[in-house]
Amino acid sequence: MAAPLMHSVTIDAKPDKIYEAISTGAGLASFWTSDSEAEPRVGSIARFGFGGPEVEMKVEELRPGELVRWSTYAGFPGWSGTTVTWEIVPSTDGAQEVRFSHSGWAADMPQAELASVNYTWGRIAGRLKKYAETGKPAPFFP
Repeated sequence: MAAPLMHSVTIDAKPDKIYEAISTGAGLASFWTSDSEAEPRVGSIARFGFGGPEVEMKVEELRPGELVRWSTYAGFPGWSGTTVTWEIVPSTDGAQEVRFSHSGWAADMPQAELASVNYTWGRIAGRLKKYAETGKPAPFFP
């Protein structure tokens, strides 16, 4: 297995606001891709479109205000068997730390591709912060 892709961002917002952003279609459409279909229900399939390619993820675990975990169900080559986790942890002064990881990558996944995906996830984490703090949608993939 390749090392997981990881990011951490401190967000000045309540855990429930962040959880709504990372667990619902409307929330995910506000910072990731405007073509998002998701519901906060374990076992459901979340679908994300990117103007052609799509990825589907199964909602594996939910803890309101704390955690969202998906496993790749279908879509991008190389993503099969990977897991995306968003963990919300209290930080200082009422802020929250969101710990993001995308794990389960095959050992033979090209490093350049992993670097590109990781860079994109970092930018998406920044969009999550902006949306959760301001309430203004700005999807990375409009």
